[in-house]
Parts: sequence; C-alpha cells; structure tokens
Amino acid sequence: MKSRTAKERKLKTDIVQKNVIRKDLEKRLSTIRRWTEALSRTHRLQRKKKLEASIARYKDQAEHLKKELLSKDEELEKRIKEEMAYSEEEIEAFRTRLNRGAKELQKAQKKLEETKSQKSPETKPRLEKLLKEESNKVKRDEKELKSEERDKALFTLELKRIALERKLYGS
Repeated sequence: MKSRTAKERKLKTDIVQKNVIRKDLEKRLSTIRRWTEALSRTHRLQRKKKLEASIARYKDQAEHLKKELLSKDEELEKRIKEEMAYSEEEIEAFRTRLNRGAKELQKAQKKLEETKSQKSPETKPRLEKLLKEESNKVKRDEKELKSEERDKALFTLELKRIALERKLYGS
C-alpha cells in the first residue's frame, strides 16, 4: 500500500510540474501576441528591432516548452492509465471489503443487543470492543474508497487536459 501511495504522490507531483510548464508556455504565447500587436502599431525603428528580437527569443523558448510539455504529456498519459487500472482494482477491493465490514458490523450490533437483553456482563465488553473495531474498519475503508474515487476523477480530468494540450500544441 505504501509503495502505491508513493507512486501516486510522485505522479501527482509530476502532473503539477507539467501544469507549471503549461502555464509558463501560455504566458509566453500571450506575451508574444501582445508584442506582435505592439510591433504592428509602432513606427519607431529602434523599438521595432527590440520587439523583433524579443519575439524571436520568446518563440524559441515557447518551442522548447512545447516540446517539453508534449514529452511530459506522453509519459504522464502512460503512467496515469497504468495507475487508473490499479485504481479500478483497488476501488473494487475496497467496496467488497466495505460491504463485508458493514455486514460484520451489523452482526456485532445484533450480538451486543442480545447481550444487553441477557445482561451478561462478561461478554458485553468484548462485544463492545469488537463493535468499535468493526466500526473503525468500516470508517477507514469508506475514507480510502473516497480517496481512490477522488484520485480517479483527478486522473480522468488530467487525461482530458493532456488530449486538449496535444490538439493545441501539436503532436
């Protein structure tokens, strides 16, 4: 479980790094558009030369960022799909464990109620402890299931973003 969590953390960190690259690329492209508009409006020769040099430099940087973004997209897409396959299996395992735990919790509650009616003091603490343990297991499994479903939604969203980036920036 810890190795899965470490892999998920690394994947999420890489997704954040890729999104930082995308935002930087978007800033550069926006700046290039602004400077291109300013270049078409200006009539001063010295200003035009500066803008042309800056635009050329930013275009080179943008091309480098596009290549880097697309390579990260490719690598992340493979890893996300692999992780989602594991997530599907984990979600099913948690659901079955959650159902089993809920049934055991109901059984423990029934036994506790029966013991209360019989007024047997020696078995009551054991059953209360069992009930508490089962309740904690069910809560833990519910929390893990929610986490896995949230991760699945995040990865699905990221796959859509990757597809959009490929359309926008080529590949």
